[in-house]
Amino acid sequence: MQFISAERPLKLLLIEDNKGDAMLTEKILKNTMFGSVNVSRTETLADTLKILSEEEFDIALLDRSLPDVEGFSGLHSIQNMAPQLPIVFLTAYRDEQTAFEAIEKGAQDYLFKDSMDGHVVKRAIQYAILRKQFEGILIMRANFDMLTGLANRMLFESRLDMALAKMKRHGGDIAVLYLDLDHFKQVNDTMGHAAGDTLLKLVAARVKSVLRPYDTAARLGGDEFSVLLENINNIESTEAVARKIIGLFANPFQLEDGHADIGVSIGIAYGTTSHPCDMMQIMRYADAAMYKAKAKSGSAYHVHDYNESARLSA
Repeated sequence: MQFISAERPLKLLLIEDNKGDAMLTEKILKNTMFGSVNVSRTETLADTLKILSEEEFDIALLDRSLPDVEGFSGLHSIQNMAPQLPIVFLTAYRDEQTAFEAIEKGAQDYLFKDSMDGHVVKRAIQYAILRKQFEGILIMRANFDMLTGLANRMLFESRLDMALAKMKRHGGDIAVLYLDLDHFKQVNDTMGHAAGDTLLKLVAARVKSVLRPYDTAARLGGDEFSVLLENINNIESTEAVARKIIGLFANPFQLEDGHADIGVSIGIAYGTTSHPCDMMQIMRYADAAMYKAKAKSGSAYHVHDYNESARLSA
């Protein structure tokens, strides 16, 4: 957490086109923080987006009125460019309605220019940083599996939904791989749940190592994982990924009190323009294919046959 400290001065971006207001704000900042803040200033949204593409800042103070901005479009653009950046909204006079609306739109706090003093400014900056970090924690907890760091079921299904919608508009096939670990329960029963948790983290790391940066790997719960592959070239390339994942289980997983020799069963289902389906359908197809893979001996994968779809949907 970056609090105001002389050891590492706060990098602050002041987005203000009024020179008089900018000089007053900078004076308050420097007098209050005793040199523990480095201020950069921009006067337009265009310049702001340019500097944010080149540098990182701890916080931004954003004036309500910029020459190239209407309404809250500037706030939205800055959030898109730097989603982790805490923003304090600056507004003239006591325009509380606009200030509250800025909070609703995603700003972390607001300041009235006609009543700024050192204490108020310092408090707003520190609270804004704290709130943004807390928001980040909430987003992590809502969207990611805390044990493995992979996406959770909710985020995976959301990304799958978006991928299917994009496929319908622009083409480009997708694939879902449904993974279930073989013999995982034996590890929990014989070595304990702590060893099981360690094993799940090692599995997650190995699976991610063979995926592209923009592929999505998720832990759905227990020892079940899923992978979303977008813009796949052909079925063979997806099966190659499945074989790579199976190959990751050829070597035992080293744990603190020994090693775990487990396998994996993988079900594959495709989303294509010739076989349109929704999120629930493709997940069901991949799950059914996984059980067919599990019926084979050892680690294996199975590809869903769309001739079976009508029966599965019944």
